[in-house]
Amino acid sequence: MKVLASFVMRGQAQAVLVTTVLAMLAPFFPLIGLFSSACVALVTLRQGWSAGIKTLLLSTLASGLLMGLIVGTPMPALGLLLILWLPMVLLGTLLRNTRSLELTVQAGIGFGLITILVQYISMGGNPAEFWKTYLEPMAQRFIDSGLIDAAQSTEVIAQLSNMMCGMMAVAVVLQTVFSLFVARWWQALLYNPGGFGEEFRRLRLHPAVGVLGGAALALGLMPEGSVPDFVSCLGMVFLGILFVQGLAVMHGVFKRMRSAQLWLVLAYLTLIVFMPQMTLLLIGLGLADIWVDFRARFETSKEG
Repeated sequence: MKVLASFVMRGQAQAVLVTTVLAMLAPFFPLIGLFSSACVALVTLRQGWSAGIKTLLLSTLASGLLMGLIVGTPMPALGLLLILWLPMVLLGTLLRNTRSLELTVQAGIGFGLITILVQYISMGGNPAEFWKTYLEPMAQRFIDSGLIDAAQSTEVIAQLSNMMCGMMAVAVVLQTVFSLFVARWWQALLYNPGGFGEEFRRLRLHPAVGVLGGAALALGLMPEGSVPDFVSCLGMVFLGILFVQGLAVMHGVFKRMRSAQLWLVLAYLTLIVFMPQMTLLLIGLGLADIWVDFRARFETSKEG
């Protein structure tokens, strides 16, 4: 990764080349999109917003030309601009100017709100109905293959369609935040070894985020249909940010333990195998830490 980051920082042409190539590979290898975004963020963090804008615009132009040749229209490049790269220039500029990872991560909530609003505007004010129509053909294929019956399909589609608006918003926020983390990690590898690890392990969100996240958890326990869909979607975004806080707490605590790397590997394996349970656990851990500060307490107990 250090070699890739070093190549990106050699010049504008290299940054545009890597950003564009990784974006073109993203449909085939979804996580590659994180690294395309990280290239724009790295340039912005190191050289400022003007260099980030130049990289963004040139990458959009190059992607548009390639998309025109491959699929016959350059329009997908506009999606890359708005979803992958523009948020990186904005957040990268904020982090560069404030040097506050906490503030920048919390600013990422705004992109979740924008994603929700775009869905409501573009889907006639009823994203759930749109997603239901979109998911029904997929459910029919499962019914035809015998994996589920028609009754189960109706229930599953109803639940998923109500959640998709929020899930899309969370996906955008997490992609944006994790891309920023990758860029900050690359910056540390090149210019401040170990700096990102310390910065991430100190991440601690504002109590207001905790209050709203706690409210989102409470609303999630209420009967289905009793909470407005828009509020439910926005609540999922706050839970996603608390998940990020939970990861920071986990890293911070394990760093002070023997065999820290082994504990982290086991934790991530558990997260993969038991994703729903571990996700809720990390959300709860992140929420509690806003007031309890487990990392400070653990460090005090170790010193004692």
